[in-house]
Amino acid sequence: MYISMLAATAGEVFTYIGYIIVALLALMVMIVVHELGHYTAGKLLGFKIDEFAIGFGPAIFKRKNKKTGEVFSIRPFPIGGFCSFHGEDEEGALLDENGERVKDENGNIVKDPDAFNNQKAWKRLIVLFAGAFMNFVSAIVIITIYFSAYGQLLPNVVSVHNDGVYENVFMEGDVILNVNGKQVNIVSQEDLEKAFANVGDSAKFKVLRGGKRISVTASKFYYNPFEEGEFITHINGEELPHPIMYTQLAECGQADTDENLTLTVVKYNESGEISQTSTAIVHRVSDENGVAGYFSYGFGITRSMARVKLPFFLAMGRSFGFCFFIVFKILASLGALITGKIGLEAAGGTITTIGVMAKVSALGFDSFLYVVAIISANLAVMNLLPFPALDGSRMLFTLIEMIFRKPVPRKVEAIIHTVGLILLLVLAVFLDIFHLVKT
Repeated sequence: MYISMLAATAGEVFTYIGYIIVALLALMVMIVVHELGHYTAGKLLGFKIDEFAIGFGPAIFKRKNKKTGEVFSIRPFPIGGFCSFHGEDEEGALLDENGERVKDENGNIVKDPDAFNNQKAWKRLIVLFAGAFMNFVSAIVIITIYFSAYGQLLPNVVSVHNDGVYENVFMEGDVILNVNGKQVNIVSQEDLEKAFANVGDSAKFKVLRGGKRISVTASKFYYNPFEEGEFITHINGEELPHPIMYTQLAECGQADTDENLTLTVVKYNESGEISQTSTAIVHRVSDENGVAGYFSYGFGITRSMARVKLPFFLAMGRSFGFCFFIVFKILASLGALITGKIGLEAAGGTITTIGVMAKVSALGFDSFLYVVAIISANLAVMNLLPFPALDGSRMLFTLIEMIFRKPVPRKVEAIIHTVGLILLLVLAVFLDIFHLVKT
């Protein structure tokens, strides 16, 4: 018995180690894609590149291109890589065989035309931006594949209501793609509610119906949101002594108000167990005789969130909007962290990221693919932040040089980036430890 338990535990451990390895490789690929962006832009713009490396640590494989002098290397620690441009962290002076600065006959330091910092500023901006751009492009590619193969989470019309006069323009099975020209993107329930908030008494929708995209214009109206066999269990979050039917709502003292009521509605199966739970918002409406009834005011649909597979080109088109939506959420989360609206436990360093990816890998390839896309977009955003040592900061120094036609002293810039890199490493370790302790 103990042997079988130990075998099962060992199997789980090795399986999880496998997920960690997959997560490490995925993270390395994302970072290599980033560096490949720098490399490709540099090659196209004529920059001299000393080395392109996959991984960190001492090189375990090296190969030098005899024509260009570029070195390609593989290193043992799969947590990144780098693209080393010639003279990237130097003042751009031409050096002799002994590493000494070359001077002209007047004693002036000769500039190395191949040095990174001696290239035109606009070229350097493109090269610095290219890394984040490649991460964003990779996120778009992955999301396109994900939406096509597994589907995008979207509002799905599960039932349609009428009032006997107004003919509802929606049909069961409609998938809502856009509201008033704005693409619907959903990561959480909050996003679903925001998509339909403040749309007015009428709105234009683009829906996917039978595999075809069509446009409909809908108007709000009062309707009975309940179906036969449904029971109300909560009013405004307060549980009722026993479930009641819709027709009994007027008799309930808790519902004796002119304000909107948020109702929890359930359906029971043949075994008496809850088979479906939904939420309805109703308002008391009195007729000319003063008899009160409770109706919803809206577009006459009951919606749910469902993953819907999209045609390839539709998936590609929507992937752009979705990735920008993710970028906005990342920036909003960063702002919330800075202002203290959310705690530090919501953030994490490299180890936390790998841990999350490993856990998600266990849920299936579709979940893993989704998270890889999110992290790719996250890498793009974070690298463009104007924090020392990041590409965004280097771009800022380049912009200062373009504006004032004079660079910040290279030694000063190098010190700033070095301090920034140390701070980033310390912050990453701190966040990982803090996250581990809190969870």
